[in-house]
Amino acid sequence: MARQQKPAITEVSATETPKKSLFDRVAGYLDAQDWQYTAHQENNYFSMKCRIKDAGVRVVLDVYEAEDWCRVLAYSTYPVYVPELKRAPVVEALNRINYSIIYGNLEMDLKDGEVRVRTVVEGETQISDGMIERVLNSNLNSADRYFAPLMAVAFGNAAPDTVPDLVERQEQAALQ
Repeated sequence: MARQQKPAITEVSATETPKKSLFDRVAGYLDAQDWQYTAHQENNYFSMKCRIKDAGVRVVLDVYEAEDWCRVLAYSTYPVYVPELKRAPVVEALNRINYSIIYGNLEMDLKDGEVRVRTVVEGETQISDGMIERVLNSNLNSADRYFAPLMAVAFGNAAPDTVPDLVERQEQAALQ
């Protein structure tokens, strides 16, 4: 008669928990902050609508995670498209804005005039809730700060080189 061997017993520590994916951690952050969003897990992104002072923006949080690198990329897309005849002045205004900001950028699709704000956080280690909060809040703050001045160029008579002054006047008015 053949002797049966006992199955090997492996110890599992009670304190070990499986590491959450970055996608799950972003979802957890959004849930904890009561954000209303749609999760697109198959494509690794979240979408939501947010209200800034003068408009509503569509926000996308694109999540990427590999073994040695991860990223959360935030986009806020303005709800209007720049008319073709105004795209060159708006591109100049965007360039002037991008030259002056430290974190993130504004960009426009020259084919259709869509304008969006982009911020990103990336790293070789785990991205914390604080980092997720900063990338999202910085994105929305920039979207809010530059919306009215860009619309003044796109739909009004403001010159691209006046955008910094328009931003400053807007901020001064808010302080009063």
